[in-house]
Amino acid sequence: MDPLTEEEVLTSFKGEREDDVPLPDLTNIPWDDLDYLGWVHPSGHLGYVVIVSPDDGGIKGTILRRGRFDGSKPGLEMCSLCHHVHRPNGTAMFTITHKNAERRHSIGNIVCKDLDCSLRIRNLVQPASYLNETLYPEAKIWRMQMALHRWLRTANRL
Repeated sequence: MDPLTEEEVLTSFKGEREDDVPLPDLTNIPWDDLDYLGWVHPSGHLGYVVIVSPDDGGIKGTILRRGRFDGSKPGLEMCSLCHHVHRPNGTAMFTITHKNAERRHSIGNIVCKDLDCSLRIRNLVQPASYLNETLYPEAKIWRMQMALHRWLRTANRL
């Protein structure tokens, strides 16, 4: 992902509550290792994703609601985007409201709780996954991008 300025990030949330978006420190972000920019609100109840749209190349921002995922049994949890396997409490349920549905329809996914899937695929975040895949990194990246695009497209956010 190419580096973004604060203005570009805030502009990407056009149509959302952009005045409430707390920006992360953009100077220390490893842009070359990111497929999307994702961060969590300091209070923990919201997540933010900024992605380059595969449809028109524009920068799109989406606000996600975050809740803790409580599986019915204690055990391992897997992110639905990057397929990283976590110990308990390593994932969260993120939901997106469907655009043009007047907040009546939301679509959820179990995702890494810090929205750091790009770094996890590249093994830049510890701990490592509890399920080692033999798939090469480019294929993992493509699979994660397709899953994210499908989720955002279903919610009419791309």
